[in-house]
Amino acid sequence: MNQPDQISAAMLRNGAVGLAGYAASDLLELQPDLKEALATQAFATWQAVLRNCVEELAAALAVGRTQFFAGYLGWLQSVLTARGVPSGALPSAVACLAKVLAAELPSESGARAAGLLHEALRDLDRNMPEIPSFLKSDTPHGRLAASYLLALLEGDRAQAARLILDAAQQGVSVSDLYLQVLLPAQQEVGRMWQADEINVAEGHFATSTTSTILAQLRLRTPERERNGKTLLAAAVAGNRHDIGLQVVADFFEMDGWRVIQLGSDMPIPDLSQAVEFYQPDLLALSVSLHTQLVTLTETIQAVRRGQRGAVVKILVGGRGLAEATDLAQKFGADAYAADPNAAVALGNSLVGLTDTPASASENGSICRRTV
Repeated sequence: MNQPDQISAAMLRNGAVGLAGYAASDLLELQPDLKEALATQAFATWQAVLRNCVEELAAALAVGRTQFFAGYLGWLQSVLTARGVPSGALPSAVACLAKVLAAELPSESGARAAGLLHEALRDLDRNMPEIPSFLKSDTPHGRLAASYLLALLEGDRAQAARLILDAAQQGVSVSDLYLQVLLPAQQEVGRMWQADEINVAEGHFATSTTSTILAQLRLRTPERERNGKTLLAAAVAGNRHDIGLQVVADFFEMDGWRVIQLGSDMPIPDLSQAVEFYQPDLLALSVSLHTQLVTLTETIQAVRRGQRGAVVKILVGGRGLAEATDLAQKFGADAYAADPNAAVALGNSLVGLTDTPASASENGSICRRTV
């Protein structure tokens, strides 16, 4: 684990477009075959790829977790390989970027950034993820998820909805439909996009359909008696993925909470105002990517400056923190939860509805925070 390097991270974020452009130009000059393969889009494509690399490196430095970048680079190599990009293209591009960072950044920052890129390249093959299917064909829920996914891929929204709503009518619990059918199907959609088996349009259709069906299921679920507590839920600015957040919000509502779900990509000033207006007992924040961790920190800091924000309990979750749950405490949150059930258990404990659940340590943690 490394110490956070906010100065280098800020320089990388602010100069990401230009640094990536220099590196893309060098790459295409060294490997003209890459330019020929993409014709007029070659520079823009590689600049975008390398800009993402710079931003991921900045995020890793900002929170002191340089292993984040190595993991990202392995993921990126798998994505590019699935799309027919030669296996040596990304290492060459990152090597060009390392030279640019060493030359363009102040000496200490440039040397460190370039060193981290070379270190990630050495471990590239080891960090390429092997992602098996998220669907389990040997279980009834897994088979239902597979049928649901097939309906999505065929563009049949009505059939997809019928499968899920009929299962609910036949006695499958809403919780099981959420956690063992719909979410695994959505994860499989993500895996298929990564493997270049579906495109962005197909992925968006699947997500839109799942969001609609979640709302239909929620209306069919009996509510518990209201417990007098309010949850405000939002995905931080830049996070456009809110299916998981919707599920968490529904689980709280089914547990008796009043829920105000603000959705994806919530600007910091508007979220801070919402905390003061709605006076929630608990604020749930979602982060999907490492590049959103700085935004998460800034969001919590902004919220804490308000009168209600200073005392509201803050619960964080999402894939962006899954590999480093201890960061929740460092960022000023009160707890981290890995799944909807853990979120509800921890939320109830944080606001005094229950004692700290004994099982919370498996899927989440409560942080000690001094106000």
